[in-house]
Amino acid sequence: MSNDLCGDLIADIFSRLPTKSLLRFRSVSKSLCACIGSPDFIQLHSLRSPNTVVVTHRIRDKGEAQDKHIYTLHSDGQLAYKYHPYTGIPTIEYPFKKCKIVGSCNGILCVCEYGTGEHGARLYLWNPSIRRKVTVPFISWVDGFGFDPIIDDYKILRISKAGSSVYTVKTRTCRVIASPIAPFSSWKSYQCIRNGALHWTVKRYLTRDIRHYYIMTFDLSSEVFSTIELPEPSWKTRLVTVIKGSLAVISTKPDYSVIWVMREYNNTASWSVVSELNSNPFKGAQRVVPITPNDELQCISFKYYKEILVYNPKTQVRMRLADFSDSSLILDVNLCVESLGLLDMGLHEGSKLPGKQEENK
Repeated sequence: MSNDLCGDLIADIFSRLPTKSLLRFRSVSKSLCACIGSPDFIQLHSLRSPNTVVVTHRIRDKGEAQDKHIYTLHSDGQLAYKYHPYTGIPTIEYPFKKCKIVGSCNGILCVCEYGTGEHGARLYLWNPSIRRKVTVPFISWVDGFGFDPIIDDYKILRISKAGSSVYTVKTRTCRVIASPIAPFSSWKSYQCIRNGALHWTVKRYLTRDIRHYYIMTFDLSSEVFSTIELPEPSWKTRLVTVIKGSLAVISTKPDYSVIWVMREYNNTASWSVVSELNSNPFKGAQRVVPITPNDELQCISFKYYKEILVYNPKTQVRMRLADFSDSSLILDVNLCVESLGLLDMGLHEGSKLPGKQEENK
C-alpha cells in the first residue's frame, strides 16, 4: 500500500496519530522510521497534536523509606476532580525527585532537579509523552526556556543583573548576552510564551512603599529584552498566560480581580477587560494555565497547603483536582502538547521504546 502513496501523503496521515502509535510504527520499515524521526515530521506532528495535562503525584508509603513519585497524563476533559477517581488512567514513574519546572515548549519541559550534580542541581529536557530526557550541561539555575524558529533550536535563558546568558541545545554553546535594561526588583510569575518571546510579570519599587508592575519579555530569536506596560501598573499582577491566542494577565486586589487580554500584541491600547470578579479566587496562585477548550483557568494555590484548583471565570465555579489516592498529594500540574520531541536524542526511561527492536539489532 505504501508503494501507491506518496511520501507527503503518508507523512500527513501519520502526523495526526498519537505518539504511542507512532513509536510502534517505526518498526514497520526503515523508511517509515526515518520519516517519523525526522525534524520536519516531529514539528508537523506537534502542531497537530492536542494539549496534554501532566499531573505529578507524591505517594506516601509507610513501608518505604522514601515517598514514591508518579505522573499521569490527561487529555482535555479528562482531569479528575474531587470524588472522581483516576479510572483507566495509567501511572508512570516520575523520573525526578525534588525539582522545578522552568518552562514548557512543544511538548518538552525544562526541569531543574535539586540535590544532583556538582553544584547541587542538574538541568534536563524531558518529554513526558515518550518518556525521554536529556541532560543539559548548563548552569543549573535558569529562568526561561523556549524555541527559536529561525535557527530551529531550543534555548535556555539565565537572567542576571550582572550578566545574562543563553544556552543553545543543538550546538551545545553558551553565550553571554545583554541583561535587561529596565530596572526590576523581582519576578514571580511562571514564564509564558507568545509571539516567539518569553513573558514574565515583574515588580519594581518606585519608592520604598510604591510598587510598579510590568511585563518583561525576551525575544528568542533576537535575544533582546523588552517591556510591555500593564493596564493597571499599580495593581498586584503576578499571573501572565495566554487565553485564546492572546496575551493575558490577572490583576488583583484583596477582594477584587480582573482578567485583562491584549487584543493586539504589543499594543498597550488594546488591553481590554474580559472578566471582573468581586472576589479573588486567584489569591496565593503561582500560575494559571488554560487547560480546556473552554479556557477554564487552572489555579495553583499555596494558601493553606498545595492544592490544584480549576476555575471558570464565566460561571465562577471553582473545583479542586482530586488526589490520586488517600495517601497521595498533587505536587504540580503542567500543560504541554503530545509530541515526539527529543526522540533523536537523550535516554528513554525504563524499558526500550516500542518499535525499536530492529534498530537495536
